[in-house]
Amino acid sequence: MRRSDLGLLTLRLTTGSVLAAHGLPKLFGGPDRRPPALLSSLMGSNYAPAWERSGIAAFAGHLEKMGVPMPEMAARASALAELGGGLALALGAATPMASLASVVNMAVAVRKAHWKTGLYGQGGYEFALVLGAAALAIGLSGPGSISVDRLFKR
Repeated sequence: MRRSDLGLLTLRLTTGSVLAAHGLPKLFGGPDRRPPALLSSLMGSNYAPAWERSGIAAFAGHLEKMGVPMPEMAARASALAELGGGLALALGAATPMASLASVVNMAVAVRKAHWKTGLYGQGGYEFALVLGAAALAIGLSGPGSISVDRLFKR
């Protein structure tokens, strides 16, 4: 095993886990809903309140205010790109498609949600930019040898 494979594994696990953690509350959160206790304890004290403020309806409402067309469909697509794309990146499964979904999702987040604030600070686009760049790097380099894709010789 090469050091680059360990580097890709680290990048995939980190990027994919963070993306998935952001997609979960968008898909399953909402008023009067709570994340599983184990997930809450892993994510920290801010996760449960964020979960309750989330959900497709709330996310679609935010997208509608930003002028995103078909906000409910866009909310579902974005949440699925984060959760599904994140999990696939973490596993190194269907890496080109997972990378593309994640990159496009983060590019839209940068432009529609964070651009007006600028790069730095609360609400800035630096976080979405780094996630998108990491997903792009994974897509361009491939998942490495410690991956589902490699296991099935994709």
